[in-house]
Amino acid sequence: LEKATPEACCQRELQSREGMFVNKEACLTGIERFQNRQGCYTVILNSFESYVYLAGALAIGVLAIELFAMIFAMCLFRGIQ
Repeated sequence: LEKATPEACCQRELQSREGMFVNKEACLTGIERFQNRQGCYTVILNSFESYVYLAGALAIGVLAIELFAMIFAMCLFRGIQ
């Protein structure tokens, strides 16, 4: 009996190699509800898109802190002279 779907495509409860299968028998017979249909590139791109705003906000926050530190350093330098 030939399998319709490879075992690696079956959904697991935890998204890891060690997680238990949601429904292995239904997955192997070809029921799409229990299969992973997206490729790695799509999943990584979707997770990156969800965190891109957080990364941008952090970058702007660090930029603001650096700008205030530079202004403070310039004020100190003028006070020494």
